[in-house]
Amino acid sequence: MPADILKFEKRPKLKPEPEVAARQAKVSDGGRFEALDILRGLFMVGMLLANNAGDWGHIYTQMDHADWHGFTLTDMVFPGFMVCVGLSMTLSLGRRMAAGGKTAMILHIARRAAILVGIGLFLNLLPNFDFAHWRFPGVLQRIGVCYFLASMLMLFHSHVSKDGKLVIHARPLALWAGGLILGYALVLRFVPVPGFALVQGSAPLQNFGSVASWPAYVDRMVFTTSHVWQQALTDGKITYDPEGLLSTFPAIFNILAGLLIGLYIKEKTPKAAWIGVMMVGIALMIAGVGLDAQIPIIKKLWTSSFALLTSGFAMFVLSLLMIVMDQFGWKKWAFPLRVFGTNAILAYVAAWLLSVLFDVIGLSGIVTHWLSSFIHDPYAMSATYAVGFLVMMWLILLPFYLKRWFLKV
Repeated sequence: MPADILKFEKRPKLKPEPEVAARQAKVSDGGRFEALDILRGLFMVGMLLANNAGDWGHIYTQMDHADWHGFTLTDMVFPGFMVCVGLSMTLSLGRRMAAGGKTAMILHIARRAAILVGIGLFLNLLPNFDFAHWRFPGVLQRIGVCYFLASMLMLFHSHVSKDGKLVIHARPLALWAGGLILGYALVLRFVPVPGFALVQGSAPLQNFGSVASWPAYVDRMVFTTSHVWQQALTDGKITYDPEGLLSTFPAIFNILAGLLIGLYIKEKTPKAAWIGVMMVGIALMIAGVGLDAQIPIIKKLWTSSFALLTSGFAMFVLSLLMIVMDQFGWKKWAFPLRVFGTNAILAYVAAWLLSVLFDVIGLSGIVTHWLSSFIHDPYAMSATYAVGFLVMMWLILLPFYLKRWFLKV
């Protein structure tokens, strides 16, 4: 792997001078938006807890994904992280423009998306390198593809001002976001899948199921059942992938929602924007829940109602963080979350690699057996293991944070 594909960026510490403090009150191109770092950290904590249960047969409801229709707190994590990706895009535009204009931005975006997809594909091969059942979709693959497509839409609907700054046209991006949500909803609700009758009944409808829905059908046709998530079973058969191809399009909405709210925050500054962010978040959550009767909230199909609900949830939590951190200036409490939020890529990849290693050498089984000897409730034992893994990851990341080494792609 070439040395410049993954690199650590060392960020200098800012001195507490008055003019620096003034600049921190406003989100500027390339600056740190601390509430975003903490939001990203919260979602990383949720992701690590959900991905590292001690006993997969005994998981507290809110630490697991919904079986199908409905949602849990864990279901908010991945789409919320996608909103963070969109928010982050608004903070790096000026630096990329200064580095070489739109051409440099396109190359950077394509390179970053390709690396994310590549890392995701590599992780899916571990530990057995079973190419015959190599899962093609995945979390990092979805982030990379959605990031690339959302970025291309952003660049298409923008222009460079006379002073060399990128000016983004929010209205067409909002129309794209709405069109993706509406179009996906209409296809799933009203267009029959070949070989299946369109059932119009009470939710959840057959056309929102794991077999007769368009996302499941497309995954089986494009990837075949050998190259999707092998645990995605329906009546003992592999039928779909929760990060499949067609459901990528409504996931773009989450990034566009983050990008648009990020533009609003930049315009208003975090200290003044929190109430607008909160109102938009509440409105999107109400819209998602209200749509559930016709378009069921299903994470594994990333339905339109799910995209609305999760985007709104991320914005609502962000607004609370903006109140605490920007209105009241309470920031010290967030230090543990900042360690995760500022090094999210490293946290995700390192946690995956360690989890695979622990399974291969049998350490996870040894630890869970030891925990079971004095924690007799299997649900409590499973959660304790997950929390312990989280603490271990925090201790691994802490030296990187203290030295201000941040993994970049």
